[in-house]
Amino acid sequence: MSRSRKMSGKKTVKQVDARVSELSTQQDAVINKLDALGMEFAGFAQAAANDILKLNHLIYAMLDKEGLITKIECANCGKEVIRPDLDGVDHSEDCPHCGQNLHKSTQVTLDEVTSEEE
Repeated sequence: MSRSRKMSGKKTVKQVDARVSELSTQQDAVINKLDALGMEFAGFAQAAANDILKLNHLIYAMLDKEGLITKIECANCGKEVIRPDLDGVDHSEDCPHCGQNLHKSTQVTLDEVTSEEE
């Protein structure tokens, strides 16, 4: 005696195909919602970045007005670097644009130092 498909609980190929199609549609809907959420977050992040940039310009303008800004031209790339003259603020000697030392265009070698001493 064989049991019918209804009694065994096994699904037909049509039923499986229908379920796969349904899951695929649900997956597409979730992907679309995630894409929309990602775009919304990107817009929020851009707005926040613009606000921070505006505040940065205001702070540096106020410091410059008070004479608390040092402007240095990089010896390597020639771009201007602006640093605040405030107690407790550490200053890097590397240019943020090119990554080289702000004041020296080349590193002094041991041979150059020993030849200067002679």
